Amino acid sequence: MIKSSDRSNLVFGIVFFFIIYLLWLMAKPMIGSLLFGAILAGVFYPLKNRIAQKFNLGKIASSSVVTLLMVLLVLVPIIFITISISKEAIGLYQKIVAGLSQAEVNDFLFGDGFVPRTITQISELLSIDIDLALIKQKLLVLLKELSGGLLTKVNSIVGNIAGFIFDLIVMLIVSFGLLVEGDYLKKYMFELSPLPSDQEELLLSTFNQMNYVTLVCNGVGGVIQGVLAGIAFWIVGIDSVVLWTVLMIFLAFIPLVGISIVTVPASIYLMLTGNVVSGVILLIFTSTLALLVENWFKPKFIGDRIQIDSTFVLLSIIGGMGAFGMGGIFYGPIICILFLTIVELYHSNYS
Repeated sequence: MIKSSDRSNLVFGIVFFFIIYLLWLMAKPMIGSLLFGAILAGVFYPLKNRIAQKFNLGKIASSSVVTLLMVLLVLVPIIFITISISKEAIGLYQKIVAGLSQAEVNDFLFGDGFVPRTITQISELLSIDIDLALIKQKLLVLLKELSGGLLTKVNSIVGNIAGFIFDLIVMLIVSFGLLVEGDYLKKYMFELSPLPSDQEELLLSTFNQMNYVTLVCNGVGGVIQGVLAGIAFWIVGIDSVVLWTVLMIFLAFIPLVGISIVTVPASIYLMLTGNVVSGVILLIFTSTLALLVENWFKPKFIGDRIQIDSTFVLLSIIGGMGAFGMGGIFYGPIICILFLTIVELYHSNYS
């Protein structure tokens, strides 16, 4: 026979988990905005404290100032970039197709140049029939799908401008609320957690430090690489500069490869189209820029904060993007470093 206390505990547990499930259903459509709002709040919280101390402001006033800075640093650039990319993405496919149709590029890849001769020799050696015309056709179809997908994605964001603005507003509201009530929420969550206070502090500190490294350090490094490489693109005459700049800023978050995914093909393209000097200068400049930012600027900026192996970060970003899309660039490393911290705590205190 079930005791009255056991029955009460069972009912309480069922009701509790049912409410948690309802809360999850409510939060699910906004989960990206909620998570990124929490990340921004964690990054800007020390700044909010400094402003409050320096200017003797209350928590609401200092949080309002920081939120306004978020609007200027995040909201306005995102709107401008989205509109600019939408305009440039329309003609991207036509420009790529026109570039591949140029005699020098076409001959190098599909005519009598070095690449097709090498492919033919390999195919003869391995007794494999390789149809270069079919490869060219498939490449053009792939480029059309990629550029079309980009255009569709950008246009869907612009077309659903109400939803786009709503997500940004939710993100800012979450950030503002966490900035204002951060200390209270921290105390409340620590009381709910069964872990000792020092371990809870370690997890929170790791979360905030990883946010800083991922968003601020990598973000500033990405902006430096993307903007300077974009200026170089503009100088050498490559079109759609804003589109390539934004793409390189995001690619700069990915270690080991970074902006070379864009700059190396662009340099080769310039060389193939007769602009050998421009191509070589662009390749040298962007490669030097990436090396300086990755091996000098970022280590100086990060300082004694979290140091993570580049291969681990790359794999965590790839896994994060697979699970969360572009947001995985930020979520992946945070989830992985929290997992490693929990494992370390387990080995130190519970194994």
